[in-house]
Amino acid sequence: MATVVSPPLTLEEFARLPKDGACHELNAGELLTLPPPKSLHSRIAAAILFRIQAHLHPLGTSDALPEAGYILSRNPLTIRQPDVSVLSRERIRATDPDSYFEGAPELAIEVVSPSDSAEDLEIKTKQYLQNGSRQVWILYPKTQTVHVFSGGTAAIILDRDQMLDGGDLLPGFHVSVASLFAI
Repeated sequence: MATVVSPPLTLEEFARLPKDGACHELNAGELLTLPPPKSLHSRIAAAILFRIQAHLHPLGTSDALPEAGYILSRNPLTIRQPDVSVLSRERIRATDPDSYFEGAPELAIEVVSPSDSAEDLEIKTKQYLQNGSRQVWILYPKTQTVHVFSGGTAAIILDRDQMLDGGDLLPGFHVSVASLFAI
Protein backbone atom coordinates (compact mmCIF):
# COMPACT_ATOMS: atom_id res chain seq x y z
CA MET A 1 0.00 0.00 0.00
CA ALA A 2 1.33 3.46 -0.90
CA THR A 3 1.86 6.04 1.79
CA VAL A 4 0.31 9.42 1.12
CA VAL A 5 2.57 12.24 2.23
CA SER A 6 0.99 15.65 2.64
CA PRO A 7 2.97 18.64 1.46
CA PRO A 8 4.45 20.76 4.26
CA LEU A 9 2.15 23.45 5.62
CA THR A 10 2.89 27.09 4.91
CA LEU A 11 2.77 29.78 7.58
CA GLU A 12 -0.50 31.06 6.13
CA GLU A 13 -2.09 27.59 6.21
CA PHE A 14 -0.87 27.07 9.76
CA ALA A 15 -2.33 30.41 10.88
CA ARG A 16 -5.72 29.41 9.43
CA LEU A 17 -6.00 26.15 11.39
CA PRO A 18 -9.26 25.95 13.31
CA LYS A 19 -9.28 26.91 16.98
CA ASP A 20 -10.24 23.45 18.20
CA GLY A 21 -8.76 23.46 21.71
CA ALA A 22 -5.71 21.46 20.67
CA CYS A 23 -2.15 22.75 20.57
CA HIS A 24 -0.75 22.83 17.05
CA GLU A 25 2.94 23.00 16.22
CA LEU A 26 4.92 22.55 13.03
CA ASN A 27 8.07 20.46 12.91
CA ALA A 28 9.82 20.92 9.57
CA GLY A 29 6.46 21.62 7.92
CA GLU A 30 4.76 18.60 9.51
CA LEU A 31 1.66 19.43 11.53
CA LEU A 32 1.72 18.18 15.10
CA THR A 33 -1.57 18.19 16.97
CA LEU A 34 -1.43 17.74 20.71
CA PRO A 35 -4.43 17.28 23.00
CA PRO A 36 -5.28 20.09 25.40
CA PRO A 37 -3.27 19.84 28.61
CA LYS A 38 -4.81 18.07 31.56
CA SER A 39 -5.27 19.64 34.97
CA LEU A 40 -1.91 18.72 36.52
CA HIS A 41 0.02 19.92 33.48
CA SER A 42 -1.81 23.26 33.47
CA ARG A 43 -1.34 23.79 37.21
CA ILE A 44 2.40 23.10 37.04
CA ALA A 45 2.81 25.44 34.05
CA ALA A 46 0.86 28.13 35.93
CA ALA A 47 3.04 27.66 39.03
CA ILE A 48 6.31 28.26 37.17
CA LEU A 49 4.77 31.07 35.09
CA PHE A 50 3.54 32.86 38.22
CA ARG A 51 6.90 32.59 39.99
CA ILE A 52 8.88 33.84 37.01
CA GLN A 53 6.44 36.70 36.32
CA ALA A 54 6.64 37.81 39.95
CA HIS A 55 10.44 37.82 39.72
CA LEU A 56 10.63 39.63 36.37
CA HIS A 57 7.94 42.27 36.88
CA PRO A 58 9.98 44.64 39.08
CA LEU A 59 13.00 44.33 36.77
CA GLY A 60 11.07 45.46 33.68
CA THR A 61 13.44 43.79 31.22
CA SER A 62 11.64 40.58 30.25
CA ASP A 63 8.27 38.90 30.53
CA ALA A 64 7.16 35.32 31.07
CA LEU A 65 4.51 34.23 28.59
CA PRO A 66 2.15 31.25 28.55
CA GLU A 67 1.98 29.17 25.36
CA ALA A 68 3.38 31.77 22.92
CA GLY A 69 4.16 30.74 19.34
CA TYR A 70 7.74 30.94 18.02
CA ILE A 71 8.93 30.54 14.44
CA LEU A 72 12.16 28.64 14.94
CA SER A 73 12.83 28.10 11.25
CA ARG A 74 11.25 29.22 7.99
CA ASN A 75 12.86 26.60 5.79
CA PRO A 76 11.66 24.11 6.72
CA LEU A 77 8.91 25.86 8.65
CA THR A 78 9.09 25.01 12.36
CA ILE A 79 6.78 26.66 14.88
CA ARG A 80 6.87 25.65 18.53
CA GLN A 81 4.77 26.67 21.51
CA PRO A 82 6.51 26.11 24.85
CA ASP A 83 4.28 25.89 27.90
CA VAL A 84 6.07 28.91 29.37
CA SER A 85 8.70 31.14 27.83
CA VAL A 86 10.75 34.17 28.78
CA LEU A 87 11.31 36.87 26.21
CA SER A 88 12.88 40.31 26.44
CA ARG A 89 10.44 43.20 26.38
CA GLU A 90 12.42 44.62 23.47
CA ARG A 91 11.62 41.54 21.37
CA ILE A 92 8.00 41.60 22.51
CA ARG A 93 7.62 45.25 21.45
CA ALA A 94 9.33 44.54 18.10
CA THR A 95 6.84 41.80 17.20
CA ASP A 96 3.58 42.64 15.44
CA PRO A 97 0.70 41.64 17.76
CA ASP A 98 -0.79 39.49 14.96
CA SER A 99 2.47 37.61 14.34
CA TYR A 100 4.41 34.81 15.95
CA PHE A 101 7.72 35.62 17.61
CA GLU A 102 10.76 35.13 15.36
CA GLY A 103 13.44 32.85 16.78
CA ALA A 104 13.41 30.96 20.04
CA PRO A 105 12.66 32.53 23.42
CA GLU A 106 15.55 33.21 25.76
CA LEU A 107 14.10 30.53 28.05
CA ALA A 108 11.73 27.77 26.92
CA ILE A 109 9.94 25.69 29.55
CA GLU A 110 8.11 22.47 28.78
CA VAL A 111 5.98 20.49 31.23
CA VAL A 112 6.05 16.83 30.24
CA SER A 113 2.72 15.17 29.53
CA PRO A 114 2.10 11.42 29.35
CA SER A 115 1.79 11.74 25.56
CA ASP A 116 5.28 13.28 25.17
CA SER A 117 7.98 10.95 23.91
CA ALA A 118 11.64 11.24 24.88
CA GLU A 119 12.54 11.65 21.21
CA ASP A 120 10.09 14.52 20.71
CA LEU A 121 11.38 16.30 23.83
CA GLU A 122 14.97 15.90 22.63
CA ILE A 123 14.09 17.31 19.20
CA LYS A 124 12.27 20.30 20.74
CA THR A 125 15.10 21.00 23.15
CA LYS A 126 17.66 20.98 20.32
CA GLN A 127 15.46 23.20 18.17
CA TYR A 128 15.08 25.77 20.95
CA LEU A 129 18.82 25.84 21.69
CA GLN A 130 19.88 25.89 18.02
CA ASN A 131 17.54 28.81 17.32
CA GLY A 132 18.48 31.14 20.15
CA SER A 133 17.29 29.84 23.51
CA ARG A 134 19.88 30.29 26.21
CA GLN A 135 18.21 27.64 28.36
CA VAL A 136 15.49 25.03 28.20
CA TRP A 137 13.82 23.68 31.32
CA ILE A 138 11.92 20.39 31.10
CA LEU A 139 9.67 19.71 34.12
CA TYR A 140 8.80 16.07 34.76
CA PRO A 141 5.70 15.80 37.01
CA LYS A 142 5.92 12.04 37.46
CA THR A 143 9.48 12.09 38.84
CA GLN A 144 9.28 15.65 40.18
CA THR A 145 12.53 16.59 38.49
CA VAL A 146 13.65 19.49 36.32
CA HIS A 147 16.18 19.00 33.52
CA VAL A 148 18.07 22.20 32.68
CA PHE A 149 19.71 22.43 29.25
CA SER A 150 22.13 25.12 28.12
CA GLY A 151 23.84 25.20 24.76
CA GLY A 152 26.94 23.04 24.65
CA THR A 153 26.73 21.66 28.17
CA ALA A 154 25.34 18.47 29.63
CA ALA A 155 21.90 18.62 31.18
CA ILE A 156 21.64 19.38 34.88
CA ILE A 157 19.01 17.24 36.58
CA LEU A 158 17.46 18.68 39.72
CA ASP A 159 15.34 16.59 42.07
CA ARG A 160 12.61 17.77 44.43
CA ASP A 161 15.12 18.45 47.23
CA GLN A 162 17.09 20.98 45.17
CA MET A 163 16.70 24.60 44.10
CA LEU A 164 16.16 25.75 40.52
CA ASP A 165 18.40 28.76 40.00
CA GLY A 166 17.87 31.26 37.17
CA GLY A 167 21.62 31.88 36.83
CA ASP A 168 22.63 34.78 34.61
CA LEU A 169 19.46 34.33 32.56
CA LEU A 170 17.19 35.19 35.53
CA PRO A 171 19.55 36.72 38.11
CA GLY A 172 18.31 36.28 41.67
CA PHE A 173 15.59 33.79 40.73
CA HIS A 174 15.49 30.74 43.01
CA VAL A 175 12.65 28.30 43.57
CA SER A 176 12.55 24.89 45.19
CA VAL A 177 11.82 22.14 42.71
CA ALA A 178 9.36 20.58 45.17
CA SER A 179 7.28 23.78 45.22
CA LEU A 180 6.71 23.56 41.46
CA PHE A 181 4.97 20.22 41.89
CA ALA A 182 3.21 20.93 45.24
CA ILE A 183 -0.07 22.05 43.74
